[in-house]
Amino acid sequence: MADHYQALVCTHWGHWSELVLQTLQRPALLPGQVRIRVRHAGIGFALSLFVAGTYQRRPPLPFTPGTEVAGEILEAAPDVAHLRPGQRVIAALDWGALAQEAVASAHTVYALPDAVPLAVAAALPITYATAWSALQWAGRLRPGDNLLVHGASGGLGMAAVQIASHLGARVIATASTGEKRLAALAHGAAHALPSDPARLAQAVKDLCPAGGVQLVFDPVGGDLFDASLRCAAPDARLLVIGFASGRIPQIPANLLLVKNLAVRGFNYGRYIGWGLTDERAEHAGAVQDMVGQITSAVASGAIAPPRTRHFALAQWLQAIDTTMSRRAVGKVILDF
Repeated sequence: MADHYQALVCTHWGHWSELVLQTLQRPALLPGQVRIRVRHAGIGFALSLFVAGTYQRRPPLPFTPGTEVAGEILEAAPDVAHLRPGQRVIAALDWGALAQEAVASAHTVYALPDAVPLAVAAALPITYATAWSALQWAGRLRPGDNLLVHGASGGLGMAAVQIASHLGARVIATASTGEKRLAALAHGAAHALPSDPARLAQAVKDLCPAGGVQLVFDPVGGDLFDASLRCAAPDARLLVIGFASGRIPQIPANLLLVKNLAVRGFNYGRYIGWGLTDERAEHAGAVQDMVGQITSAVASGAIAPPRTRHFALAQWLQAIDTTMSRRAVGKVILDF
């Protein structure tokens, strides 16, 4: 192996467009770690927060952003027993994904079935794992539930649509354009509505004789979250996943009281070492099992492969901008 590789590097807190492509020396492998030849890396909204220094975790400068990769194991530390060189894997990283090579904790590296192409697999270890765990662990999704998914054409929202449909829910998706709504329908949504907070509650209630949905999956926040409170049936659960709209909503507690609603925040990062304390070892078994269910479902065809849009390394500015401007349908992937 060569002793150097290319990576996108954040040298100072600022805008993501200020990243620079650099050649880096390979770091030493520590106990419990593996080195991955990155073939594909996912790009999500959190990248801009990492680079600005406003995410809840601040990497030491300089650093390479990115948290989702698909590739092959180049090297494993002697104490790592379940992974071997040459093995196809996906991984959830603290950071470091936007590079030709990445070092990861073996706790958050997962074997990939041969039937799942590497080209789509980078969407699975965080994006699809977040949706699956949020819906099942926090949302207690039940077959037959009416589920409202906001941002349903983006990487995370589309994952929620696919997974919930696979688990037997009736999905009502929201998206901003006709093209995006058609994409949500094509990936399992029963209905797709415009992202119009003023008209959403009535549109949802027209589709739900019980007076609303039993579960809301919301990575958008802002006015759509406010509207979700009016879309919810009595005893509904609302999952707060993120705030892609840019506004963190304030919850009027009287609505929770009147309708017996439960609002739960869900931070998947807690389970992969991103919490206030590093709990990845404690949750590694449960997460490995859950990711295994996802990859098996994709491998068998029970869940269609993630919809992805690919960019070459030389197009990294365009790739990140496509995510941040919300033009993407599905997951944006940078190819190495």
